[in-house]
Amino acid sequence: MEKRIWMYWPGEKAYQFKENVEKGFMACGLNEDEENKQREVGDLNKIMDVKGGLEAALRKAYGPGRRIADGKKLLNEFANVMQIGDFILTRNEYDTIVGLGIVASDYYYDPARLRFRHCRKVNWIATRKLPFPDELKKGVKWNRVTLMRTPYHKYGEQIISLLMKPQIIRYDHASFMSEARQYQESIVRQWAKEFGNACIWDERPHHGVWLKDEYALKGLVFYEGFRKEILEMYRDDRTKIGLNLLNNALRSEHIPYNLFFPMMKGQNKESTRAFFNELLGTDAIAEVLEVRIEFAPQPKSDYLNDGTAFDAFVLYRHKDGSKGAVGIEVKYTEREYKIGETEYKNTHDEQGNVRLSAHYAQASNKSGYYIPNCEAELVSDNLRQIWRNHILGASMVLHGDISHFASMTVFPNANPHFHSAAAEYRKVLTEKGKSSFFIFTYETLFETLAHHFCTEEQNKWILYLHNRYLFSQ
Repeated sequence: MEKRIWMYWPGEKAYQFKENVEKGFMACGLNEDEENKQREVGDLNKIMDVKGGLEAALRKAYGPGRRIADGKKLLNEFANVMQIGDFILTRNEYDTIVGLGIVASDYYYDPARLRFRHCRKVNWIATRKLPFPDELKKGVKWNRVTLMRTPYHKYGEQIISLLMKPQIIRYDHASFMSEARQYQESIVRQWAKEFGNACIWDERPHHGVWLKDEYALKGLVFYEGFRKEILEMYRDDRTKIGLNLLNNALRSEHIPYNLFFPMMKGQNKESTRAFFNELLGTDAIAEVLEVRIEFAPQPKSDYLNDGTAFDAFVLYRHKDGSKGAVGIEVKYTEREYKIGETEYKNTHDEQGNVRLSAHYAQASNKSGYYIPNCEAELVSDNLRQIWRNHILGASMVLHGDISHFASMTVFPNANPHFHSAAAEYRKVLTEKGKSSFFIFTYETLFETLAHHFCTEEQNKWILYLHNRYLFSQ
């Protein structure tokens, strides 16, 4: 069955929409009368328990013959027909679409609101503007919340597709880095307002957006909703977390915390399970056992015998009863990097020919992930890190820690390097290798989060991720 699509008008010139997005909800009610009085009928959950209760409440509020049919249809559909998971398209008058959301709760009544007290929680997953299609302007009267029925449903699908589609990559990497730096500088300037517009960061060319230690140690790079918890994990050893993590707002070291920290909490394990099943297109994850950030199996000599680690690691129970894992590499502005001395020794002989160390060779060859004679491609600057993360998981399978493994690399859609690197990497993979290697853009990741993390606080967290990392919308 196709998802329902609703057209939502958040008041004159969409005046409610800013509050809707900030607080993660939508609200509706009947229009004010000519005396500028809002006449709410009351809590629909209570009214609709009584046969004929809604019509009676409407007649009491508005008098006979006034808005009864339209009001009954609107409120009944909002309370009873709309379902969690339905799409919400938001319009500004009749010329612009301004947002897309997913219904995240059942109906509730908020008596504290001055106007429009009929509410539902919504995960807003896109807030950019699109022109209103001409076909929807002609002869269609859109109420405050209207179900898009045939023939209009197809136009709604087209709008949703455009809003959810990642923007065309228009950057070379230098341009992407420049815009990302400027965007994170603007974020840091917002933080500076908390401290009286103090200069909280150093201008260091080619060194990212570097917070001064005094402010870095406050954990400003982390989402405020769980910043304190992250810092408490390290207690008095905060400075040992690493300068790039706390100080550099441009690099990606802090991002796994902002993405995956809520998934470490036991009460969110079911949402985490559903999230990864949808993302990976499977139903095999029966139970999430553990989510860790910055994880490497020990002792390293039993695995790759190097410093390779996952940015995030999800251990789960497979539906066949065995254990599986997802190893995640998180990128932001990074691209390829030059090989280091230790890496070189693990991948080349003394004459400079490609020759893998025993640990690398065993994991690569026994995994069944790679076509023959592709070692030179694997150790190249473009692919080396993707490959090492993939075979770290393979080494855990060989060691007997897990029976199933998926390697995932995530990055903003605007980062051109990882699009091309992932395509290049897939060329050296067998079918088995391809089935265990996934790439996702932040845009896809955040959208999928909104399907499964639906509380008011989680909605704020997802909105933070959009606002913090996506500048090319």
